[in-house]
Amino acid sequence: MARRKKNKNLKGIPAAIMLILALIGGFAERGNLMERMSGEPAQNIADTVATGQMKVTYLNVGQGDCTIIQTEGHNAMIDAGNNHEGKNVVDYLNQQGIDKLDYLILTHPDADHIGGGDDVLEKIEVEQVIMPDVANDTMTYEEVMDDIEKENVPVEHPKVGEEFGFGDATFTVLCPETDLVSSDDTNDASVGIKLVHGENSFVMCGDASEKSESAMVKRFGSALECDVLKCGHHGSRTSTSEAFLKATNPTWAVISCGVDNSYGHPHQETLERLNNDDVQVYRTDQLGTIIATSDGTNISWLSEKE
Repeated sequence: MARRKKNKNLKGIPAAIMLILALIGGFAERGNLMERMSGEPAQNIADTVATGQMKVTYLNVGQGDCTIIQTEGHNAMIDAGNNHEGKNVVDYLNQQGIDKLDYLILTHPDADHIGGGDDVLEKIEVEQVIMPDVANDTMTYEEVMDDIEKENVPVEHPKVGEEFGFGDATFTVLCPETDLVSSDDTNDASVGIKLVHGENSFVMCGDASEKSESAMVKRFGSALECDVLKCGHHGSRTSTSEAFLKATNPTWAVISCGVDNSYGHPHQETLERLNNDDVQVYRTDQLGTIIATSDGTNISWLSEKE
């Protein structure tokens, strides 16, 4: 894989972000993100991914997770934020002209990851749900499972190493190992993937902790190397361990967390590990929605805020 590790021309983002935002006039409301970026009504911007490109949107859903992956004519989504974010997620998908998802990956059954899943399943055609074989005794989980059944969406509990494709992108399942799938600790049951588009790659593993990360390092080693790492568990000190960071060796890291959240995410220990490895960090609590666009060789960045 061609590396652009620590390439200052590509990493000079916050200045680049501010320049782009100045040119497009800025935008404040995440529900109107793409309308403001394009200067066109939302219904006229369905074709937002150019041929040969892949767009990865880390949607600002507060203290939760939602990542949308778009290639030409194909779409996938990882998690759907909390219950109260479901409508915002659907609105964003509508603005993008996305009426069908090839895959909806629900990393694990915690409410801040699957809460908006029922809204998505009710409003968007989903061809397949990928989720771990672990349940949660909550109303949120039951509502999502009820909608999966109601919409007759097939569910797959993926195996580590299994590969999926959509458009000109592929992703490989990195976790969870079978012995970590337990309702006692749903975080380590998280489904994690390595997404590949041309020479570019992205790793995202839900709320997987150091225990699951260690299993990934043991199984995959240097094959975990990526350009962009989405830090596990909203930047918690229990994830993004030194060994995992060394194996993934990212140029950029994205942290999805809420402003002034009660958990203190991201934890200082995580930020220090990233800083010590000279990783450029982008946070949704600071930048709002964050978009990475891959052309198969380079990755460019946009954010909702400066």
